[in-house]
Amino acid sequence: TFHFMALEIRALLKGICYLAEEIFHLQSRYRGSFWRALSACFSLRWHGPLLLVCGSAYAALLDGDGQPLGLHLGLASLCELLILALGL
Repeated sequence: TFHFMALEIRALLKGICYLAEEIFHLQSRYRGSFWRALSACFSLRWHGPLLLVCGSAYAALLDGDGQPLGLHLGLASLCELLILALGL
């Protein structure tokens, strides 16, 4: 479940990076519609429910190793950002 959660975090972070770039093209590509740009950067149809399912499964299966869930998700986010930055 951690692997699937990390993959969904990666898709979310990638969408945020795409949105940060597409903000500058709102007028030319999306006729000023922020929602069109948002839907082009995030495929929430698939990743939204999958992120919710993976996140809740990961939280349910967490061993209780003494580390907070936020720390686990933060480390997964940092690892996925590093992978995106290095192009792996």
